[in-house]
Amino acid sequence: MQLKEIIAPIREDLSAFEKEFRALLKSDIFLIDKVVSYLVTHRGKRLRPIMVLLTSRLNGNPPTPVRLSAAAIMELLHTATLVHDDVVDDSYRRRGFPSINSIWKNKISVLIGDYLFSKALRSMLEMRDFKVFDIISRTAERMSQGELLQMERSKDFWMEEEVYYRLVSDKTASLIAASCQLGAVAANASDDDIETMGEFGEKVGIAFQIRDDLLDLLGHEKNTGKPIGNDIRENKITLPLLHALKQAEKREAKHIIRMMKRKPGRKEIEYIVDFVVKNGGVAYATEQAERLTSEALQSLCKYPDSTYKDVLIKLVRFITTREH
Repeated sequence: MQLKEIIAPIREDLSAFEKEFRALLKSDIFLIDKVVSYLVTHRGKRLRPIMVLLTSRLNGNPPTPVRLSAAAIMELLHTATLVHDDVVDDSYRRRGFPSINSIWKNKISVLIGDYLFSKALRSMLEMRDFKVFDIISRTAERMSQGELLQMERSKDFWMEEEVYYRLVSDKTASLIAASCQLGAVAANASDDDIETMGEFGEKVGIAFQIRDDLLDLLGHEKNTGKPIGNDIRENKITLPLLHALKQAEKREAKHIIRMMKRKPGRKEIEYIVDFVVKNGGVAYATEQAERLTSEALQSLCKYPDSTYKDVLIKLVRFITTREH
């Protein structure tokens, strides 16, 4: 089943969101409109606004403007962080296309990221709910900490697994957790339900990142939009690699680390992928992603059956087993 089939029940919501999002980004400055137009044209799956819309429907039936504002906040925040991440990481490709910084250079990229953040702040103000400010400010803090932790522990191939989970929780899962919480806030849900949505989103977000780790080893470039073994090439620490290094003999593990530090070519990357598979890294990471997905879905049992609950379950299963 394709993503567009899964989210068909909220197609009208998403269409309204797209119009709202484009209108929100309009500016009377030509350069801003030009860069924003490029960003919108090469958009991603809209996973975070989809999560906002579904969790808001799951927790009630908030007015359309409220849930659209909540969805816009999350997409603005997500897009801003991607623009800034590409500058920090010197990345020149995003979703299979040239990144903003590769076309307009770093100065403009940073300022566009700031512009998107400012739009998120304006949208937060329009929701007039202190809980929104609390959730977003905590999320921004966690994401910044995650980025800095990643820099601090870069190329730490003996990293403890707990550090890996802290890193991906702050850097990736926090935004998905916030999306789910914001959906609940938009529906005027109880504090207990907002907390449940946060825990649900956190586990989904970690499973999502682990799947991303696996796709770097097992995916196909035409699907993922980036070359296979890109994380290996960039010396990024992933759960499959981390586990394989700890399971292998010390001598072999050190050989793999030396190979990675030498900027491995295609054949060396294939060798490293085989090493990770042989030492149980893929199997272990798959098992952890499945566990987290199961725990996340279990937290939805408290909600009555509905179309939106069914869509949310299908969506979670899709994104944690996706091929791209």
